[in-house]
Amino acid sequence: MTDLERVLGKALVEIIVSIDLSDDDDIDPDVATSLLEPVAAVLQGTSAEGRRALVDLLIECAEEETVPERRMTVLDLPGALGLI
Repeated sequence: MTDLERVLGKALVEIIVSIDLSDDDDIDPDVATSLLEPVAAVLQGTSAEGRRALVDLLIECAEEETVPERRMTVLDLPGALGLI
């Protein structure tokens, strides 16, 4: 994975986690779902090797996360995004 791919992946994780953990009054759950479903579809369309690399990156992001709720959310992403 290149440095740019790693940075873009980490930025995507930050956006996804922020949407996922947003208060329902801030982002309507239906809107959050409509934002995240196309992302999941794109990620599911990558090669098996690409999905494995992304899962590895998600684990790395979770290990770097200092906020327990965010860490757990990142660890749940591979399943939630249909990568595993």
